[in-house]
Amino acid sequence: MDREAAMAALVAKRRAEIGGRYHHLHLYDGGSWDFDFVVPWTKSACNLDADLMIIGQDWASQGYLRRNDGAKKRADRAMTGQDAHLATNQNLKRLLASHFGLCFSQTYATNVLVFIKPGGMSSKVPQKDLHRCAVAYTLPQLEIVKPRMALCLGAMTFDSVRSALGLGRLGWREACSPSAHTRMGPTEIYGVPHTGSWGTKNAGGPLAVEAIWSDLARRFRTLAGLGQQAAL
Repeated sequence: MDREAAMAALVAKRRAEIGGRYHHLHLYDGGSWDFDFVVPWTKSACNLDADLMIIGQDWASQGYLRRNDGAKKRADRAMTGQDAHLATNQNLKRLLASHFGLCFSQTYATNVLVFIKPGGMSSKVPQKDLHRCAVAYTLPQLEIVKPRMALCLGAMTFDSVRSALGLGRLGWREACSPSAHTRMGPTEIYGVPHTGSWGTKNAGGPLAVEAIWSDLARRFRTLAGLGQQAAL
């Protein structure tokens, strides 16, 4: 099965799921957000040849999508699969550009939770639910894309991917450290602070976040150099 077909199979699997406490994408706004991707976020970052994968926890909540955002914001969301005006997305793009020299569209981006969570955007998702989705959807996407590196936004995201691999928990400082501690095939997997304001605060502030991204970008360039040498 080629990569496009393998991704399409994951989309079909997500659409076929029934029951549970989460909501399907097609139930909102006439199915406007149910794109032919595993999650809507991927619409703006769907490079199957990407060397870098970005993994978030979840895309949106029931309360967020039920707000009256206006036609312009909804049209933009339908076009890109994201709300580009959100500080979380803007910070992510800035960090990618300043440290990795990449724009968002050059990566492959996904979320662990492939459904809409109930409540507000800050509502917690139980780790067992993230684990299930990581096994069913995140690991297969890593297997399909095979990036050199994957960055998980936030500790719960990283923990869910690591547990799906059958590995025990790491301390957060180690999760962010470029020491090849978590691997899946050719991919090194790391945690980075969530790019929202709370993630920056919990990491120790902007300077601490910048240092984490700088160290991982340096490791990424080393991996890219090793890959180029191996191809010669």
